[in-house]
Amino acid sequence: EYGEESSPNALDDEFEEAYRRHRSGSNSRSLRRRLSTSSEDEDDDSNDDGADSDFEDDYPCCGTFCRALHSPQDRCAAILILLASSCCAILVIALVILTYVGWVQVTLSQQRANQQPATWTPLQFPRYHECAGCKPGNKTDAELKACLEPCVNVDFALDWEALAKEAGYALVYFPSRPGPKGEPSVNISAWWLPPPARPGVDPKSAPRIVALHGLGSNNNHCGVQATCFHLRAMGFGCLTPSVRDYGLSKASSHPTVMTWGYDYHLDLLGAWDYAVNDPDGVMGGPVGEHKVGIAGFSKGALGAAVAFGRETKIPGAWIDSAPWLGLGGMVDSIVRPYAGWIAPAITGVVMASANHFSGGRVDYYDPLRILVDCRGPQRTIAITQGLFDTTVPIQQGERAISHLAGLRMCYDMWVYTPPAYCNKGTHHQEMWEFSDDMRDIMCEFWSRTFGQSNATCNLDRLPKYQLWHPPISEPPGTPEIIGAL
Repeated sequence: EYGEESSPNALDDEFEEAYRRHRSGSNSRSLRRRLSTSSEDEDDDSNDDGADSDFEDDYPCCGTFCRALHSPQDRCAAILILLASSCCAILVIALVILTYVGWVQVTLSQQRANQQPATWTPLQFPRYHECAGCKPGNKTDAELKACLEPCVNVDFALDWEALAKEAGYALVYFPSRPGPKGEPSVNISAWWLPPPARPGVDPKSAPRIVALHGLGSNNNHCGVQATCFHLRAMGFGCLTPSVRDYGLSKASSHPTVMTWGYDYHLDLLGAWDYAVNDPDGVMGGPVGEHKVGIAGFSKGALGAAVAFGRETKIPGAWIDSAPWLGLGGMVDSIVRPYAGWIAPAITGVVMASANHFSGGRVDYYDPLRILVDCRGPQRTIAITQGLFDTTVPIQQGERAISHLAGLRMCYDMWVYTPPAYCNKGTHHQEMWEFSDDMRDIMCEFWSRTFGQSNATCNLDRLPKYQLWHPPISEPPGTPEIIGAL
């Protein structure tokens, strides 16, 4: 198109003319085609070898394309493309992170942080435990006192140890109930903790309570073992199972997966069956179904709530600090304060990942849906949770209370929400921080459940351990109760 007389200046003039036509509405594609043709002609012209390099010197960033970006419309389009690419990259990174979070929630190897050694015996546990701010391992009396202060009386731990020595214990095994989809039973381990014999209490025929531990733990669980100390002192026996894949219990069909609301309640029900029938004769013989209740703590309370709804022969259940809304509710409660309106989308991605990696074993059963679908007869249920709980939002307990409290035909409900705050701990702390109050309430609740007199608990003769009596006195650092309103 350009003759031998063509020069870089002529090319620039032609470019400027084409650029003006482009700004007035001409097709920019035509401009690029003409410029391309010009460049090819220049390359072929042996008499003007420097034209191309001169042009690149003038516009070094990217040749003619950069010159075309002098158009505001094209510049806007480039910026939008860059922003879209950045947003896509951020979205991909966020999806990867949320998928990883979902995987962590159901991967068993990632959920053992709360597990104390399963080989500690009930006699060792009162001194070896890491409850209430103590470090794990054997401790002298002075070390126990130092780690339990200022919220727990050291006599609590010393009497706990003495009772374990007096009343004894036994390690037992039994099968769980079969899985929801026909999975085989799993061999479950448990500590049998009988009450000491005394007037009015025969360890062989005393009522029995099956207590289930929380997330990433086993039956050497602070809430379980401390509560069972109270129960044994009042004349009740305790059976404390470890769920499948934890403690001394055997492997399940999903040994790498931690489930939510799927099959751990079946381990509790297997323990309940064992406590009713005592097939090995360890407990003193069978007792009636009406004399065996259940209890659960934290995630174990979720399992206990599902078990209580599925097995209507259980006369009573103590549900302490349960994540009533399952894993989905827990994820949402963590995300929502920071993510606001986008929280459902974030929770949805995490839950989709958790469901995928667990093989659909997440939030399979909804305890509230099961429990509201009731026909009687009336059974006792206690819903307890610390007012300042920072692990499971107390709003979940409040939701359960609001759903079940009015179903008088089905439930005789008891509620206990103490302002527990023990050495910065807020999650099921009441059994050692407000030990006397909790013991009194448990005596009334379980006596009502089993149809026996409160006098059987022998409360008047039991030592007093409680150092703090809210609202008159509370441990240092306890938040204001009014602040929880």
